[in-house]
Amino acid sequence: MALAQRRAGPPATPYGLIARLGRAAADVLSRPALWWALAAVFWLRVAVLSAVLPRRPDAELMWRGARAYMTDPAHMYDSAAAFLSRFQIISPPGGLESFIGPPPLAALAVPVALLPMNVGVQVWTCIDAAAMLAGLFLLYRVLAGRHPLARPAFWLAAAYFPPLFADIGAGQRGGVLLLGATASIWLEASRPVLAGVAGGLVAALKYYPAAMVIGVSPTNRIRYVAALAAVLVLVTVASFIPLGLSGAVFYYQHVLIPSLASYNPDCAYDSVRTLFMRTIGGEQYAQPSSDGYVLVTSPLHLPQVALALSYSSAVVFAGAAVWAASRSGWNPAYGMSVGFALGALIPNEVWPYQWLALLPLVLLLVVRGIEQHKLKMLALLGVFLLGFYRQPCDLIFPNLWTLAGIAIFALGVWENRLFRSGSREGGYETQQ
Repeated sequence: MALAQRRAGPPATPYGLIARLGRAAADVLSRPALWWALAAVFWLRVAVLSAVLPRRPDAELMWRGARAYMTDPAHMYDSAAAFLSRFQIISPPGGLESFIGPPPLAALAVPVALLPMNVGVQVWTCIDAAAMLAGLFLLYRVLAGRHPLARPAFWLAAAYFPPLFADIGAGQRGGVLLLGATASIWLEASRPVLAGVAGGLVAALKYYPAAMVIGVSPTNRIRYVAALAAVLVLVTVASFIPLGLSGAVFYYQHVLIPSLASYNPDCAYDSVRTLFMRTIGGEQYAQPSSDGYVLVTSPLHLPQVALALSYSSAVVFAGAAVWAASRSGWNPAYGMSVGFALGALIPNEVWPYQWLALLPLVLLLVVRGIEQHKLKMLALLGVFLLGFYRQPCDLIFPNLWTLAGIAIFALGVWENRLFRSGSREGGYETQQ
């Protein structure tokens, strides 16, 4: 009996059991199949939830704008201008009074406007979703992650990112913008002129992709900027021709400029400007309640200070992006992603789907963090991403999304050393 006990060894201690469980958990978590399965589940969730939505208000709005562009372009912005003049806010998605997008956006939606609205809306949503997947695939090729866990983590992070679902669910055009941006990143190394063309096409729809010039490598910068500027001007001017000179002037004077200064208490409206205006500027915002929504006001009323902070923060964000891109050795994939991310931080008007501009930077951090075993950085990124878990209108303070977005951008800027071209940690090579 004693001999048998000696052969069996001492009884297991609690610490030994914990160690074995830890090793077993580490073994399971290190299996790529687990992460591929999780990624598939999250993408299935996106597909199902997107399919069952009863309405896509932004896609309906694009259809209406494109129809007006086809039938009466000279007066297509009359309703929006009248609403802005009367209420000083942008109308919620619905009728033509809420269409304030530039003519290139209306021209983009012309093919689906030839269809009945209920069909055209679904077709446009499928086009945007397909563009989203194509853009992610191009970025996946650019990153060319060699780590077996980095590949499924890329797709898992993309599927989780709530702004991606917000864009598809609303029927927005973020997928098209993402495709143009990632195509520009993909082409930058070998075909800088074509890369600039891709950037210019999407910059005509939303101006912020033009900020990708921040990260272009010095050897390609002149050709890239020239191509982007030429395409942006050409597409914009051509799309304004049906409106005529008076229609173009009317759009800039009575729609674009007033919309940039609009005030909107909607809880889904969560820009950096609203963060400062709602906390210290005394600006009201809507908060869900049992009876619908109630307007909440901060006890602080310092609107001039809040405005100064919002404008100065835009300068700080832009300067930080330039600094980070230069510190990376002008790594194009990283620098252009940081520039693209400014589209979520600088505009006065930012809705949940517009935080999609952060996604390329998030995915770069995920892939590089796994490759370089930056566990603390990945843990911080995971915490910040949790800030997007619930929609803004489901939160006590809707600008939690803003705080999470700023934190992710700051983390991405700080970790520029992970992307230094030519260093031991290396930059990414474009895969074609």
